[in-house]
Amino acid sequence: MAGSTSLALIVQGAPYGRRVARSDVDIALAAAALDFDIRVYFQGWSVMQLAARKNAAKALLPNGYRAWAALPDLAGARIFAERQWLDFCHAAELELILPVEALGEAEMKRSWRECDHVLVL
Repeated sequence: MAGSTSLALIVQGAPYGRRVARSDVDIALAAAALDFDIRVYFQGWSVMQLAARKNAAKALLPNGYRAWAALPDLAGARIFAERQWLDFCHAAELELILPVEALGEAEMKRSWRECDHVLVL
């Protein structure tokens, strides 16, 4: 989005570990409604929130919501995760519900520092 303000959303929490699991997605959707250029960064095993429902058992997670899947349809968001965790997902044959770009730890920090605003979820 040309001329929009960028927002980095850094997701650090354990998958399905919060009482209100959808709150992170709600923040992203609200930012999209305000025309932010959204970048979502999943750190560590928080990327398991993106495991497709049919593979939740392999991710050692209960069946959860697929709310993150709605984000690209509603906003031009880019989704990132740490390369080592994406490699883990691939090795475990875990399907993710969104296309995720792999970044190394230093690359990820550099990328979110380029954003106008940063919010840790």
